[in-house]
Amino acid sequence: MLTHLISAAQCASCRLCCNFRRTSAWETPALTPELAERLRARGIPLRTREDGSTTFALHFPDDAPENFCANCPALDPTTGCTLPRSARPIECRLWPLRLMRAPSGGLALGLYDACPAVSPVVREQIIREATGALLPELRRIANEQPRTIRPIHPAYSIIWEEVPQQTH
Repeated sequence: MLTHLISAAQCASCRLCCNFRRTSAWETPALTPELAERLRARGIPLRTREDGSTTFALHFPDDAPENFCANCPALDPTTGCTLPRSARPIECRLWPLRLMRAPSGGLALGLYDACPAVSPVVREQIIREATGALLPELRRIANEQPRTIRPIHPAYSIIWEEVPQQTH
């Protein structure tokens, strides 16, 4: 969604969002049932999470140290993601943005400032676009794919938050 601001080459050179430690395995993206079936057909290993959603299966060797990083199974270490952009999970296409559930119960939008592609100039452009033209699409995604909404995490700056309507 932000490929005009963050190039595929920048993403392919970093891959920060495609590597997970045991402690960050919860961050693998939630897959729609349709996407999960397409990925299974391609032979990509998947697993079921505690919440019932499907995500990528990560390989952590039993003797791996705590800081060992497991790659997303769709990641080629030399060329980047092997999935066509249209076949990637929405969370991958949104990166470095993340849909989150605010403590108020409303929807929030976070930005991962530690992404190497997010310079101060690009950050301002992302915020402007995400809280403007992209916002209706992000709300639609949140409504249609609620498992893509994650809890607030301190690594993300909240750039927009919806205040739930009070009922009287």
